[in-house]
Formats: sequence, C-alpha cells, structure tokens
Amino acid sequence: MPNDTFVTSSNLTASRPRPVRGALLERLANNPTVVRLVAFGYIGVILLFWGQIRTVFSPASLGETIPRTEAIWFGLIIAIPFTLILSLNAFTRQRRTHIPFYRNLDTIRDMIQIMFVIVTFYALALLIINLLNNLGTSGLTINFRALLRDYGTEVSEGPDPRADWSPALQAVPLVGEWLAQQPIFTPDTNFRALFTGFQNTLRVVWLSLVASTLLGVLLGVGLLTPNWLLRNISGIYVEIFRNTPLLVQLFFIYSGFIRVLPSRPDEALVLIPNVMYLSGRGIYYPRLIETPSSDWFYGALWLGVGLAGLVGWWRVRVNEQTGRPANLLQYALGSIVLLGGVGYALAWASAGNPIAFEFPTASRFNFSGGQSLSGEYLGLFLGLSLYTSAFIADIVRAGIQSVPYGQIEASRALGLTNNQTLMQIILPQALRLAVPPLTNQYLNLAKNSSLGIAIGFTDLYTVANIANNQSGQTVVMFVVLMVTYLGLSLFISFFMNIFNRTLKLRAR
Repeated sequence: MPNDTFVTSSNLTASRPRPVRGALLERLANNPTVVRLVAFGYIGVILLFWGQIRTVFSPASLGETIPRTEAIWFGLIIAIPFTLILSLNAFTRQRRTHIPFYRNLDTIRDMIQIMFVIVTFYALALLIINLLNNLGTSGLTINFRALLRDYGTEVSEGPDPRADWSPALQAVPLVGEWLAQQPIFTPDTNFRALFTGFQNTLRVVWLSLVASTLLGVLLGVGLLTPNWLLRNISGIYVEIFRNTPLLVQLFFIYSGFIRVLPSRPDEALVLIPNVMYLSGRGIYYPRLIETPSSDWFYGALWLGVGLAGLVGWWRVRVNEQTGRPANLLQYALGSIVLLGGVGYALAWASAGNPIAFEFPTASRFNFSGGQSLSGEYLGLFLGLSLYTSAFIADIVRAGIQSVPYGQIEASRALGLTNNQTLMQIILPQALRLAVPPLTNQYLNLAKNSSLGIAIGFTDLYTVANIANNQSGQTVVMFVVLMVTYLGLSLFISFFMNIFNRTLKLRAR
C-alpha cells in the first residue's frame, strides 16, 4: 500500500495563510454600507437637480410634460446606475458559466429587481407631481421657507427658542461667522421652535428607554421567579399594561395621578426636605451649576469614560483569547472613578469644590431656583416607561426560557449561586435572543412619544402642529416630522445593531 494513502502526521501549529484580498474597488462594491451610501447619494443628486434634468426631455417649446411621462422618465433615470451594474454582472456570469444571460436565474432576478425599482420610483414621482399640480390649481404652494417665519407662540418647556445663538455659532471654527448669518438660526422662528420640540422629545425618549429597560428586565425575571407573590404581581402588571391602549394609560396617569396633586408650592409633596418637591405642576430638583474649577473635574471624568472604553475593549480581547473573565464592570468603573477622583483633587486644589448645586425654593406662587420637569413630561415619561416595560418583560421571559435547562443545572453543579447563575449564565445567553425584538420596542417607544400631544406635552409633534396651523404649510411640517422621526429611529437602530453584533459568539 502506498505511503501517501493515509495522513500519519500533521503540523497542528501551522497557521493558514491570510486570504488574498481583492482590489479596493471590488471590496467597496461588495460592501453593503458603501453601496447604500452611493445609491442614496445618487438619488439625492437627481432630486436636487431634477429641475434642470427634466428640461432635457421637456424643452420649453413643447410645453409641460404629462405627469405620467415625467414620472416614467424619473424612474428610468434613477434605475440607470443599477441597470449598468447588474448588466455588467450578467455578462460576467455569462462569460464564466457560458450560459446566456437571459437564461441565468441570477440575472433574471436582477432584472425583476430593476423593474421593481423603476415601478416604485415611478409611483412615488407620479404621486408627488400630482400633489404639486393639485396644490398649484388650488393656489397653494409647498414653501420650505415657512420654517423661517415667526413662530409667535410661547414654548412652555425646554430651551427658549427666542435665545440668541450668535455667540455660540461664531465660536465654531472656520464656519462660525457664516453660520451666525444664516436666517434659519434666527430666534423665534418655526425652525427654532421645532428644534426645541425635538429636544423635548429626546429628553423624554432617552430617559424612558433606560427606565423601561430596567423595569422590564426586573419584571421578566419576576415572571419566572419561584416566589408565588412576586411572580403573580409581575404577571398581572404585564397583562394590564400590554392589553390596554397607551393613549388610555396616558390619560389615566396624567388625569388620575399628576393632576390630582396639589398645584400650590406651599402644598407640594416634599420628597426630600429642601431638595426635591412634587406637585401638580411637576417635579422640582437641584440644578448642577458650574464653578471656576469645574472644567478640571469634568475633563478628567470624560477622560475616564474614554479610558473605560479602551479598558473594556482590552478585557474583551483577553476574554476571547484566554477565556479568563472580562470583569468589564469592575475595570470600567475603576477607570472612571480613578480619573474622576484625580480630576476632583486637582480641581479642589486649584479653585475649590468643582461641584455645586442650586436648590429649589418654594415661594408664594411658584418655585424659584433649581430645575423642574413639568407634569406633562412626568405623565408621558411614566406612560411610555410602564407601557414599554410590559413588552420588554415578555421578551426577557422568552429569552430566559430559551436557555437550555441543562446549563442551569451545570451552573448549580459548579456551585454557583442563583444570582451568579442569572447574571453570568442565563442573561448573557438570553440577551442574544432578546436584542432584535428589544430594538423594535425601542423604536415603538420613540414613535409613541408623539402621543404627548394628548396631554399637552410640548414635543416635536405639538410644535409642528401649531406651526402648521399658523403657516398653512401642512406638507412642509409633516415632511419635517417624517424625516426627524425617521432619523431618530435609524439612530436607535444603528446603535442596537452594533450592540447586537458584539453579542455574536466568537471562537478562540
């Protein structure tokens, strides 16, 4: 028998050669993110210069084109680069496989996708052209300069849209003077009011995301706890808040809880004496103020946050390569506390205490000093947090139940406590299943924040509705709303996708 029939030895220490990477253009073409950016950029350029492009196939001597014809041209022009790329791929496949391109299934699928692109943009263009024609017939126009008109109504919450931004804009390097001269940043315009409403929306959304996540995780664990009382309380909570409309819950919380609190400052509920008060007008709490030495402390604190990120990345690499525990929380908190302490000591030595508070004081008609959150903000925050946490609890419950019970038994055999089993064995694995549906709930929470108009909260939707009533530019205001909420949803989805990729199992 020949000696080379069987493999009798192998070099287990040998490493595979690095894969040969293609050319730069080839790698960019195969990158989905780059392809999307190029596609959106091309569509944006076509939309920006469409007025000039349409004159090529619609000369002034021939008059205006029929809406359907213009819409067809628009769909065809949008599809040009996609058609060229897919045609190149089709002939490449034909040369490689010797199968005619019209018989290749991949090419046929690509042709169907091109037809779908053409039909989709044709329908969108026809819809927009008919809308513009109908508005022109009625004597109305779409004028985005409505964003520059005076808002004329006081915004009761959030940053003042009448404040002058010129000093802050002029401080921007290189383009500061140019930004300060732009009319869109003029005080008390619709744009400034919309920006204030957007800030109010962000304030309630991010805090509700944190609160609903923490409460939802606790409730999800409570649904599976052996404790009979805790398990049933969690189950009743989830059933009530999942099966009643959010709008009803907002009215109940605002009218049945917030509005029944005393509104006079001298009758407000004292949560912490001389520090925090709760009344029908909202909650009042201390305001952090700057001191001459604050920059030292906050600068060191931010350096600690950056160091915590680097240390966390290093500990993850150690865990992947050696299997030793990462201990992310201990190392990250240690970095922040260490540099924060150094910054505090330097600030104290240079100009005194870097941390100072302004406390609220009850007067005859209102509170003075400190900061406050309105009753409408509290009602929306509680409604969004309680409603979303019920859905998150069910997601966490499903994720925990997806972990094989054998792993729980193995952790007990190793002597781990119940808390260690939950934090180190169950929740890390359950999180991989829970993140995708959890992202959907976060997106729903961001969009549901627009229901704040029902209880009078001055959010983006409320401001846009008032600006629409004043200017009559319904299309403009709702385009701004759609683009803003779309951007907020994409922002949340982007970071959740990054977090989801970090949870992937990696072999050592």
